This record gives sequence, C-alpha cells and structure tokens, in this order.
Amino acid sequence: MKDKKYQVFISSTYTDLIEERRKVLDVLLMADCIPAGMEAFVATDNEQFEVIKKVIDLCDYYILILGMRYGSISPTTGISYTEMEYEYAKEKGIPVLVFAIDDTISISEEKCESDQSKIEKLRIFRAKALENRLASIWKNSDDLSGKVAISIMRAKAEIERPGWQRAVDYDEASLRKQIMDLTSANKELQHKLTTAQKTIEDLTSTADIAFEECVYEIEYSYSVSQGTDSSGRRKSKTYNSSQTISLPKIFESVATEMMDVMIGERAVERVIKNLINCSHSVYLSDNLLVKRILNQLRQLNLIHSTWDEKNKILYWGLTPKGIKVRDDRILVKNT
Repeated sequence: MKDKKYQVFISSTYTDLIEERRKVLDVLLMADCIPAGMEAFVATDNEQFEVIKKVIDLCDYYILILGMRYGSISPTTGISYTEMEYEYAKEKGIPVLVFAIDDTISISEEKCESDQSKIEKLRIFRAKALENRLASIWKNSDDLSGKVAISIMRAKAEIERPGWQRAVDYDEASLRKQIMDLTSANKELQHKLTTAQKTIEDLTSTADIAFEECVYEIEYSYSVSQGTDSSGRRKSKTYNSSQTISLPKIFESVATEMMDVMIGERAVERVIKNLINCSHSVYLSDNLLVKRILNQLRQLNLIHSTWDEKNKILYWGLTPKGIKVRDDRILVKNT
C-alpha cells in the first residue's frame, strides 16, 4: 500500500548502548520506519512496563539489541525488563529481530555485568534469543547499524504487517522525491554492507578451514612397573612419547563433555588425556597445552569462559556456534 510506514520497537539496556541505539534510530528513519522504544520507553519498574506493553502492541516489528549487560531485574518475575519485553513481543506474535554483540570482543568494564547471577541470566537469555530466525551477531556500532538496515528491509519484504498510513492529503511530488532520496541512500548503504559482509564471510571461512586443519603434537610421559627390587620396593620405568590429535577431534570430545554444563580446566585436561592411545596413566609434558587449546577454541568463537568468583575457578562452556558445530559433528544424520 502506498505511503505505508512501519512502527518498530527498539529494546535494549540503555546506558551501555546509547551510541548503538542512536545509530539504529537513524537506520530506521532512513528505512522509512517509525522508531519506538528509545529513551522515552526504558522500563525500570512494573508500572512503566505496563505502558511499554501498550506501545509494543502498536508496533509492526520488534528489535532486540543485546550487549554485555543484563539490565534491571523485575522483583516480580526475577528476569530483566528487557527480557520481559522480548517475551511479550513473542507472545503477541510480533516479528522479532535479534542483534547480539560478539561475546569474544573486548569492551570497557562499565559496559559489562559484574554480578555473577546476572551474567548467567544474560547467557541463558542470549542463547534463547539467538535461536530466532532473524538473529545476527555484531562487533561494533557500524556493523550493528548495517545489519539492522539489511534485516529490517528483509523483514518488510518477507513478513507482511499492517503498518501505518497517513489519513490526510499529502504532497505526492514531495513524498516521491523523499522516497527517491531514501532509496538512493539505501542502495549506497546496502552496497557498502554487501562489501563488508563479503569480507566477514571470507574471514569466517578462513577460520573454519584453520580449525579443520589444525593438529596438536601432544607430548606425554607414562610409567611402567618393573616389579620389585631385592628390598621389596616397587620399581618403575618412565617413558616419553607423543601423539598427534586434530583440534576438531579435541573439540568434539570436549564439547560432548560440555553437554548443557560448563566445565573447568582440569576436566578439559582429563578429556584430552583420554584421547591419547595409551593403556597407562599419562602426564602431559606441556603445562600450558590445555590453556592454548582453550584459547584457540575461544578465538574461533566455539567456547566462552565465565569466572566463578566464589570458588575462584574459570569455567568453560559452548557458544551458540559451538553448540551447532558440536551437533553437526556428533549427531547421527538420517540417510
């Protein structure tokens, strides 16, 4: 329908994503949408949330921007108001577009959660939101605005929504000129985004190839009993050996151990030792081997870490990408 505009609700934590929200607002205006949400609709109590629900009811699409903060928690539900907004939009059948920050990049401490319980709630919320069909990972504000531009245009083309249309007379010539200007600007933006996306895909492809081809030469030692000496003391002889194991094989075993749980470095070491073809108890010669393997898997965005302040232990778990790669490798495919 001619002159139809679509209202889009923008949901996120606020203080850590001010710049990102501003750029998303600009993108939506360029895409001929009506933004809602922003500073005027940041829920901090249940009364404000009831107002926000009414705004969401009037929206055609819902955008969720996830950073590294979980946000204010409702004392009634025990989850953040941002997550409550997301669940409400899903309940109302409003198309949801999710944009989650790449959790491997470094950002300032004030933009990250320090509360361990909130960190875990954010992890669960993030994993759930990324299951959405229209979900993307962003690295910086420019990357985010580009992906929002592509996603909102795709949503408008693929998911029919009521939209809004002006009920009074308008200057058609002026409107047509505005549309032409916006169309030209959008084409230029899409060209830039296509080029950037191609670069990202090339980098991702290179990383995946590196993962498949990576191998570790694992050096280890083991002891073999030699009986007892004349005084009855046990004798043993220590042997040194090595074995080549591919990184995908190591990841497959470690990821299977991480099934729905996070594990510590000792558990990862135990899994790696079990991969060594030796009938005796083995001892890894390189004390930093496990750390190097974990770091490489983290750089490939297959695993992430969480610090347990109470027990002073670093735990490791799978990212959404890691879960997919694990399942692709271990699940039995129908023939």
